[in-house]
Amino acid sequence: MLSNEDGAAMVSRGLNCLIENAKNDANCKRNPPHISHYRELPDNVKAAYAALSQGASLVRASATKYSLMGTINKDEQTVVGNDLLHGCELIGAGVHVTLQDSSGCSRAVRQYNQKAALNVYLATLRLVEVFNPEIRNQSSSTPVTITVVAAAAENNIGAQKTGVVWESCDHILNKMLPQGNRNAIRRELFTWTRECNATMEEFEKMIDLGPRETDDDEVEDKDVDEFDEDQYSECDFPIAVACLALIKNSRGNMKIALETLEAVASETQDDDDYLTSIKTIHCYARRVGMGVTDLGSMIYPPLFPQQSSDLQAEVLRQVAAIVEFQDYILGLKKMSSKITELALTLKNAAENKRDDFTKALERCESIVEQ
Repeated sequence: MLSNEDGAAMVSRGLNCLIENAKNDANCKRNPPHISHYRELPDNVKAAYAALSQGASLVRASATKYSLMGTINKDEQTVVGNDLLHGCELIGAGVHVTLQDSSGCSRAVRQYNQKAALNVYLATLRLVEVFNPEIRNQSSSTPVTITVVAAAAENNIGAQKTGVVWESCDHILNKMLPQGNRNAIRRELFTWTRECNATMEEFEKMIDLGPRETDDDEVEDKDVDEFDEDQYSECDFPIAVACLALIKNSRGNMKIALETLEAVASETQDDDDYLTSIKTIHCYARRVGMGVTDLGSMIYPPLFPQQSSDLQAEVLRQVAAIVEFQDYILGLKKMSSKITELALTLKNAAENKRDDFTKALERCESIVEQ
């Protein structure tokens, strides 16, 4: 049998290898060439999720034993450490299947699975390190002494690290990990909807304050602290209003994406056309959803002239993403009048807000020229 130190080192090396592979595997971020399912899981994907659950169950059970053995029997702890690594390897095998193009899994599935697996790997490694400080010394520039870790164990750090392992495993075991393309894609859409709502709420508070009364020219002659940094100038205010309206429009894009996905999936599924449409809708919605984060980061005051050019480029990108998305929906067959009317409304509104933004920006420029 390996010594406890050698056994812990082997487990650590295995976990670090899994962690590095998870961090560097570009497949989880790459858009797949196709998806093979939407509502029903194919057998290979079912087997992958079974491996994920089996691995998470083994890691969870072994984490408790590992923590207990750490204070009772180091040799037995080495045996249990192998079970921890084996459980993580099972999780890795399941994730690997979903990362392959042959699985037909969407980018949403790949990213959720990879993130869940990485959380388990990291939590397990931290647990092993608590009882084996020498392996942490090998990969850290900050030495961790036996005394420090022993004191940590006395302060119940081992139990805390075990709890973190449980939590990461329960995310898989309690079905909090979205399984299959439909669940994962819908989870992303709801996440982007929440981000839109959070961004809107933040900037609505700024808009409700109205423009500050002091002219920009007077700012240079006064202490900056006299002005509320969350208030837009008279010049910035209409620019910010147009941007906020565009974020609201983006939230509407998430709503129509959900409705269109269900409408497409309810049609005949005797060929791959509907799956191609689902993948395309998800790609367009993702582009709009990610754009909200980029746009929101740029509309903190002051806007003009500090970041007006970059903001203009971001607004034009977001409007283009919305227009292209709605044009695609309008081109789909057998869509309800409710969906087509909403698509047309969102498209026209986005173009109008682009014009409002451009006019507000031109007004600021004319004021400066005067």
